[in-house]
Amino acid sequence: RDAFFQPQAEWCARHNMEYLVHLNHEEAMLQLVRSEGDFFRAMRPVQMPGIDTIWNQIWPDKISDFPKYASSAAHIFGRPRAFTESFAGYNPAPTLDQARWVLNQQFVRGINMAEIMFTPSSAGGDSFAMRGWMADAGFPNFAAWIGRAGYLLSMGRPTAQIAVYHPAMSMWLGEAGANQATLTVMKLLLEQQRDFDFVDDDSLALSLTLEKGVLRSASGNEYRAVIVPGATAISRASLDRLRAFAKSGGRVVFLGKRPSMAVDASFLKAAPPGDLAWATVELAVKLTPAVLAALPAPDVTLSPAPPAVKYLHRRWRDADCYLFFNESPKPQSVGATISGSGPSQIWDAANGDISNLFASVAGKGAVRLHLNLAPYESRFIVVGGTSTTETAKAR
Repeated sequence: RDAFFQPQAEWCARHNMEYLVHLNHEEAMLQLVRSEGDFFRAMRPVQMPGIDTIWNQIWPDKISDFPKYASSAAHIFGRPRAFTESFAGYNPAPTLDQARWVLNQQFVRGINMAEIMFTPSSAGGDSFAMRGWMADAGFPNFAAWIGRAGYLLSMGRPTAQIAVYHPAMSMWLGEAGANQATLTVMKLLLEQQRDFDFVDDDSLALSLTLEKGVLRSASGNEYRAVIVPGATAISRASLDRLRAFAKSGGRVVFLGKRPSMAVDASFLKAAPPGDLAWATVELAVKLTPAVLAALPAPDVTLSPAPPAVKYLHRRWRDADCYLFFNESPKPQSVGATISGSGPSQIWDAANGDISNLFASVAGKGAVRLHLNLAPYESRFIVVGGTSTTETAKAR
């Protein structure tokens, strides 16, 4: 960070540019910590944190949640954009429909800027061979969809109320179990429509603002619960912050195991963490009833709640914007109760159209509606703001 990422970020800032970068092996975190130490420390000065998926790491039959790392970095560091470098070496090259799936899978995990890559011609020189899907007559409309979706997903602020501690310190010790517990928790939360952000040790100890029952990020997230998955080691400063958070009314869950060491200046000065009676401890990596009871009330409740339907929620100045995505090849028909009040609309990022959506009031600050999602379909729903299409288009 200090010798590489920080100087480049500062140079970009001095020249009125934004520095965007991804690291190596975001999809294989144990390899990343060996080569780059800590994803979040490296990303802290970066104006646009990112990930890459250029080797088919994400595909319609391969759901990967690692884009959450980049969007979480953007949220906790107060950055409006998180980017993906996508496709490049994909083999086979995707069709437009497959490429749309790959991007939707990242958008619903908080990515909102896409760098679309293609491969250079084998002839070399200045000639480039456009991948067949990028030469498709539908590509301009596809690119317009990316722009509209990215715009909607960068407005306002993120709303996740759950923070998941990223146990990089345990991974430095070679603890593969910490990484596996992290991946499992990430999967379980998303499949149960519980949005979250990762928080790193430095942010938990120093950057997040502690209020009564809340840890606030630089983007305005109000984290009301923190899950610590599979951590052997945690800094003493973070442990003290978690204890103070719990004392103020926040909820802390140690999932998978209890930490065995609290680290001060170095691992040589580590000590047992002491009594953890102020937290919920669940030794299985499961969202048990006790764990769910420790989490804040969800802003989305689906009935039924298929694991394949993912969502993202951003709060605008006068409305709530939701992205729903059916990741599966099967249609999904679900009832949805979502936070927000006022008129409900479908905003079609594919063509820019806005249409009214019937929704009923479901108590204070919530509406109830029905979602019919075709296979691999995504849909933006906006609740609140104006009730007229003309004014909405001018937003």
